[in-house]
Amino acid sequence: MASERLQLLDERVSAYLGEMDLQPEQSEEGLHLFKYGSTVVMVSLFEQDEDSYCRFASIMLKEFEPSLELLQRVLRLNTEVLFGSFLLFEDGTLSFSATLLGNNLDYDEFDKTLRYVAQVSDDYDDELQSIGGGKRAVDVLA
Repeated sequence: MASERLQLLDERVSAYLGEMDLQPEQSEEGLHLFKYGSTVVMVSLFEQDEDSYCRFASIMLKEFEPSLELLQRVLRLNTEVLFGSFLLFEDGTLSFSATLLGNNLDYDEFDKTLRYVAQVSDDYDDELQSIGGGKRAVDVLA
């Protein structure tokens, strides 16, 4: 059962998404999901100790081959992005993610972070797919 703090953050996030004219699908796990270009962005909320957080994550590739060239490019991109990071998972998933403190989350911060995660993911998924193969998020959903 979600705490009152997390419920308030969820209401705020839903209102912000409405202000942005985004109508995401809501998953059974409480994630807000929407398509942006060739990626899918997920907004999730969670708590740690006395704080709430809002995480923006975009799955860029599934079932890719983790080559040295791909790993070097991902490490290089992690030094070039303004904030957030590219993440490689053992199940063959590559994503880009950024997390904000949710306690006093404001609209501008939310809007800019969501758009940045979506844009970075959309900008680099084709390049990273050409290096590592795999399927882009839109290919998996199709």
